[in-house]
Amino acid sequence: MKKYMEKEALIYKITCKEVSKLKKILSLAAAGLFTVGTASAGSITVANSDIEMSGGITGGYFYTTNSPANDYFTVTNFGIDLEAKTNSPITFKAGIGRTKQPTFFDPNPNATFGFEYGWVSLKPVEGLTIDAGKLLTNVGYELFHTYENKNYMFGLVWNAQPVVYPGARVSYDVMEGTSVYAEYNQDGTGDAFAAGITGSLQGVDYALSYFDYSAWKNLIDVVLSVNIEGFEVGANFDYQWLDDTAKTPGNDDSAWGVAIYAGLDMDSIEIPVRIEYVDDGTSGIYGVNGDNAWTFTITPTYRPSKNTYIRAEVAYASTDKNTFVDKNGNPKDNRLSAGVEAGFLF
Repeated sequence: MKKYMEKEALIYKITCKEVSKLKKILSLAAAGLFTVGTASAGSITVANSDIEMSGGITGGYFYTTNSPANDYFTVTNFGIDLEAKTNSPITFKAGIGRTKQPTFFDPNPNATFGFEYGWVSLKPVEGLTIDAGKLLTNVGYELFHTYENKNYMFGLVWNAQPVVYPGARVSYDVMEGTSVYAEYNQDGTGDAFAAGITGSLQGVDYALSYFDYSAWKNLIDVVLSVNIEGFEVGANFDYQWLDDTAKTPGNDDSAWGVAIYAGLDMDSIEIPVRIEYVDDGTSGIYGVNGDNAWTFTITPTYRPSKNTYIRAEVAYASTDKNTFVDKNGNPKDNRLSAGVEAGFLF
């Protein structure tokens, strides 16, 4: 019995010793190897490198006419972005999650959780940045997640623009507030190229870009925006034309579209409006079954705090020929969408 008790006592001492070591390791980790929020709000320190984390989760209820799914509850976004915030010549940005991007043609798209975008940035000299990976486009006014946009529904102009693709981009700051860039990417059909300039002049933010899709089409895009004491106005103009290999004899080979954005921001209340017009002809570039289409979207938004919001939306699209169908399969020339989305951002 005594030997048994001595053995048990020895095991207890060893166990306590190991627990003590574990506590010491955890305390060291908490002190510097892995700490949350010690560098700044919203940041993570991993191995002495500051990483900023952001993202959000959103969901709501939506009703759509002339669509097989007339009403539905859904989680529209669950996104997590990580970005290195250091003075290192090598940094990164990456996003994972499940993101729906509803459009007038597809108001309730399917989405799966996974890697959404990400790239490594090299900064060999001041003002020069080389990004390589799965890039987000810098063409257009609207952004990747619904919670980044003034409106919930993405527009017809956005629907005809690039979104995300593997490639490499070189950017150079030619002067304060002005950058030029060129990129090579693989847009899904083969080799593609793009170039442009972005910046701000006299309080007006601007972007001018050219995007050459492989064996499909070409896109010239202009974006302008200005904010005057809480009243924001933006415009996105596209001109697109098909490559020779994508032309159909007897059909148009070009199209254009314009989206106008306006919004009044009054502290916790915002009322953004978007009006669009696209002239597709018979090219099919914007996906309109007819010559033209227009849309109107209004999205009253209430923000109880800086990282939460709830918004209602009414979005209407009309085409000169039947582009949509109702739940019985009958062709229609318009679609109305309405709903409520709530979001928490972090």
